[in-house]
Amino acid sequence: MNAPKLKINLINRIIEIDDIALLKSLESLFSTSDKNISKFLELANEKMQQENENETEDFTAYIKEWVKNM
Repeated sequence: MNAPKLKINLINRIIEIDDIALLKSLESLFSTSDKNISKFLELANEKMQQENENETEDFTAYIKEWVKNM
């Protein structure tokens, strides 16, 4: 997706938000420097990746048991 389309998608998403607290948070975020926004988004992305890694189930023991029973 190119920059203009991304901007339009972001604007449309922001327009849909009705929560005043969330809008104020976004306003605070956008009033900081681009460097701070990048750091924030990088940390948020890392946290999401860690949460996704924690959600994956380990089926190794199940598969080993299944193979033994074949």
